[in-house]
Amino acid sequence: MYENDGLSPLKSPLGLRSTLQELTLYDFLLESECPGNEVAKIFQANPLVPGIIITKQGKFTGMISRRRFFEHMSRPYSLELFSQQPLFILYRFTKTDMLVLDRETSIMTAVRQSLERSPELIHEPIVVQVEPETYKLLDVHQLLLSQLQIHELSTVAMRESQAQLRHQAQQLELALLELQRTQTQLIQTEKMSSLGQLVAGVAHEINNPIGFIYSNLHHAKEYTEGLMRMLDIYRQHCPEFIPEIAAEAEKIELDYLVEDLPKVLNSMQQGAERVRDIVLSLRNFCRLDEAEMKQVNIHDGINNTIMLLQSQLKGKPGLEAIAIHKEYSDLPLVHCYPGQLNQVFMNILVNAIYALVESNKHENVDKNSQNKSLGEQEQSCTNSQSSLSNSTRLIPAIRVRTELIEKKKVIIKISDNGPGMTENVRKRLFDPFFTTKPVGQGTGLGLSISYEIVVNQHGGELKCFSEPGKGAEFAIEIPLQQSPSAQILPRFA
Repeated sequence: MYENDGLSPLKSPLGLRSTLQELTLYDFLLESECPGNEVAKIFQANPLVPGIIITKQGKFTGMISRRRFFEHMSRPYSLELFSQQPLFILYRFTKTDMLVLDRETSIMTAVRQSLERSPELIHEPIVVQVEPETYKLLDVHQLLLSQLQIHELSTVAMRESQAQLRHQAQQLELALLELQRTQTQLIQTEKMSSLGQLVAGVAHEINNPIGFIYSNLHHAKEYTEGLMRMLDIYRQHCPEFIPEIAAEAEKIELDYLVEDLPKVLNSMQQGAERVRDIVLSLRNFCRLDEAEMKQVNIHDGINNTIMLLQSQLKGKPGLEAIAIHKEYSDLPLVHCYPGQLNQVFMNILVNAIYALVESNKHENVDKNSQNKSLGEQEQSCTNSQSSLSNSTRLIPAIRVRTELIEKKKVIIKISDNGPGMTENVRKRLFDPFFTTKPVGQGTGLGLSISYEIVVNQHGGELKCFSEPGKGAEFAIEIPLQQSPSAQILPRFA
């Protein structure tokens, strides 16, 4: 085993053209013949180390990341199997595609290449070649930190040079926009990768037992019906009174049991079908197995998304249920990234639900305040006015409409009858990190990412129409067929 201090010092501050050699790099090395428990010792003693470099007779052969190591060692019997075995045996099980970059690679280039990796590899460290036979590891999160530092430096430089160097300021502004875009993409890629894998795993685990229950309910109903027929035949041919049988029948309420048992089985079948539909909606919404463009029914994606939001649409104490009105046109299949469009539908519907719920809360608060200010002598008049107010007040609702335009484009309109928004808010709606929600309730990324998906990934348009007191409407317009160039653009996970 060969091991040094493991760190290369971070040279600060960074610049727009900074390279990977200016970042913190780790070079903890282990020979492939070392026992596997040596990896655990290094990780326990160095909590910041992203991975271990594996060598054979001093030459680089690969690496094991911290995350993948603990994933494998947490599985049953893995600790006993690999702890005393040579390291190369464990490496065979954990081996993945590595991203190897030269130390002269710029930070922004490294960020883009890191994002092009598949979702399951997005957290894996990057291997940096610092010398012809020398390699070190770079933590992916270190890229995000360096990106933020570059972001701050570029902002300051742009402000200081704007008056004197107009051309240079324009170049810096373009760099800043690229930084914001890649930063947003990095955050969303990590989030959606972890969330999508978690949801797909849960859906898969639920699908097996519910499938077993659902498939056996049919047989259970047949067996029950057969037993009931036998019971009727027994009653017809053995009508004599037997005290012990009569007592037991009265104890278990046999007549009620015979009448209620089919209802119980039907309720169980309906519940199993409902869970099966929810699991199917989860799997369709994630669409982890559909990373490429394909022909899909847009209505299926909208319906699956609405089904996943049923818990937020239902009424709660003090809050009315939100009605969903669907006005679907007869649409052909649309060539698109279905998982990405499902994400757009989810973001817009969640924002509409939030606006309606908050508006409902404010109405209830105002109503309670007015009721408290009324005197006892006006109570009867107040009750009649309250009834009139409830009968005329609009029920919170969301309307989803689809339409085919010129046989070339599909437009999906999602509107609500909420409080609407001012012109200043509407203009900034798709800006990254802009939100009107309280701190901790919104990141300001949902609508900006939706705009990226619709406009840049599908060549469409995403617009918002709203006025205070008149609700809001989002219009999603995408072509039926994508151009070949659109299919090679980088996509969100």
